[in-house]
Amino acid sequence: MQRAADGVAAPGTCLANYTNDRRIREQTISPYIQFNGKFSVFDMPAHIIGGVRYDETQVNSSALVPIPNGTRWTGANEFALTYGANSFTSLKGKYHNWLPAVDFDIEPMRNVKLRASYSHTITRADYGSLQGGLNIDSNPRIGGGTGSQGNPNLLPFKSKNIDLSAEWYYGPESYISVGYFNKDVKNFIGTNQINTPAFDLRNPGSGPRYRQAVAALGTTDNLRVRDYILRNFPASSQVTGTSDSGLLNGNIFGLPEDDLFNFQLSQPFNSDQTANINGWEFAIQHRFWETGLGVILNYTIVNGDAKYDNTLDPNVGQFALTGLSDSANAVGYYDKNGIQARVAYNWRGEFYAGGAFDPTYVEAYGQVDASASVQMTKGLAVFVEAINLTGQGRRGHRRSDNFVTFAQPGYARYSGGVRFTF
Repeated sequence: MQRAADGVAAPGTCLANYTNDRRIREQTISPYIQFNGKFSVFDMPAHIIGGVRYDETQVNSSALVPIPNGTRWTGANEFALTYGANSFTSLKGKYHNWLPAVDFDIEPMRNVKLRASYSHTITRADYGSLQGGLNIDSNPRIGGGTGSQGNPNLLPFKSKNIDLSAEWYYGPESYISVGYFNKDVKNFIGTNQINTPAFDLRNPGSGPRYRQAVAALGTTDNLRVRDYILRNFPASSQVTGTSDSGLLNGNIFGLPEDDLFNFQLSQPFNSDQTANINGWEFAIQHRFWETGLGVILNYTIVNGDAKYDNTLDPNVGQFALTGLSDSANAVGYYDKNGIQARVAYNWRGEFYAGGAFDPTYVEAYGQVDASASVQMTKGLAVFVEAINLTGQGRRGHRRSDNFVTFAQPGYARYSGGVRFTF
């Protein structure tokens, strides 16, 4: 795709001009060393896999954004920005991590496995938070404006993980397992408000002309102040009409001697908050002899130490972990003689979805899915699928269950087709 660097579409193409173009380039080196070991502990076979990875990432974020080059006071409390040519701005970031990992398993008796793992893992920030470029909202107020800016210096989420499990394989395609996990997570991403000037933009509602008008009129009424400036400073203003009360309307342009416009910029940052996530996982899979029938059951319990407290002052923001809830799955299946069929029930408990000041919760939800296929010949199968057979809907609410924020009806969806593999 051909694009000109200044936001103008390349000649001879059908592409439209554009004013925003955000680009992120990540360069990562990630060498690692790993060793595998096999040994016995009191005649019990055991294995260990250990290693360490070094991860270094450089982020170069450039953005083509509209660059404001002037301001206009257009109404009592209304301002507008004027724009010049678009321009690319670039920001850079860099981080590195050492990521060790050790996995150990031992077989204390036949068909029983005990496993233990320790690792450090990272999850990179989303591209929306990493993007460069300073965006100023086009209609500031007399007290200041707003805008946003990304942060390529964001560190990735980092988690130190412990996983323990026990598994008993008591029959063909049949087992019971229980697992425990513990994760200590840091480098959470929050949003910071920064008060700063931007692009040397001036506030025509705060400067020598404004102060002279206030002194002459003895009032800070913006309509009368604007009328005074429009009448007495024609070189830096533009009259566009007269109000019913006889006061002038028009544009008052920002001048270099005016005070700098303050902008409150929203920018993501790495907070110093940490959190612990832990829980249990239970699973059982059982095949009923040679009938082709079987069941799979799973249940996961998740706990976190940063929960939202609905009883606290709603004017005070809270840090809380999003998306944590218990979940369960139950599957019945048949798999024999080229025929496969499954019926599954999937359930997830209520969870906090976000909102530092006014929380949103997604209510518990469960649905039934089913599928079946028949192998007609080698490589050729006919299948049917049904999703959400019972038509379950979804809801969300605020602090109270009665304050519903969304309600989505659910509908069953059906599909069928032919699969061919070669």
